[in-house]
Amino acid sequence: MDILCDTSFLMVLVSKPIKQVAKIESQLGRLDFLVPDIVNGELERLVEKAGPKRSTLAKTALELAKARFKTVAVSKARHVDDSIIEYAVKNRCAVATIDTNLRRRLIANEVLVLTLSRDRLIVANPKPKPRDHI
Repeated sequence: MDILCDTSFLMVLVSKPIKQVAKIESQLGRLDFLVPDIVNGELERLVEKAGPKRSTLAKTALELAKARFKTVAVSKARHVDDSIIEYAVKNRCAVATIDTNLRRRLIANEVLVLTLSRDRLIVANPKPKPRDHI
C-alpha cells in the first residue's frame, strides 16, 4: 500500500523511532512510503529558515526522504494539504500525518490515515466492521 507522507510525519519520524510497523503491515500489506515533491520543498525551506533544532530535524527528514522513500510529483494547490488530499483521493493511497486538521479533512474524504501515537504507527480511521443482518 502506498503511503503519502506529509512534513509533520517526516519531522517526527526522524526524532522518534516508530514501533508496530510490522503490525500495520500485517493488516494493510507492505507499506511503500511516498514523499510529495512539495513536502521536500517545505523541508528545504525549514532547513534554511527554521531555528537550529527544527532546521536539523528538517535536514535529517529530507535526507531520509531522499534516501529511503520515493518522491512523487503532485499538482500544485494553494496549500500543501490540498495537494496531498487531491493526490491521495485520485491515487487511492493512504496518508501519514501528525497534523490534526489534515487528518480530519482526509477522513472526511474517506482517505485512510496513519499517524503516530506514543511512538507507535496507528491507523487513525479504521474501517468500521460491517454489521450482520438478521
